[in-house]
Amino acid sequence: MAHDRKIDLDEVKTFFDPHPGFAGAAIPIPAAVKKVADGLDGQRLSLREAVARLQAVTPGKVEVVAEFDFIGLRLDGSGRHLSHFFRVIRYR
Repeated sequence: MAHDRKIDLDEVKTFFDPHPGFAGAAIPIPAAVKKVADGLDGQRLSLREAVARLQAVTPGKVEVVAEFDFIGLRLDGSGRHLSHFFRVIRYR
């Protein structure tokens, strides 16, 4: 199955298509995460480094979604919005 694919975090990838920052989400992507994602756009570096840069600016969980070739962010909330998952930036 594709979702069981092993992720090599040291593999160098090209990053593109950062989250637009709006698009009607129930909660907005954190500004610091958006800023880092925008900075990664067009860069070539390891998945490990990209995840580390994003994780450094958020208490949420940053994770590689290898099945769909993107890095995501899971935020746990409270009240009506218990959690939210963002596609932060894609890679190839």
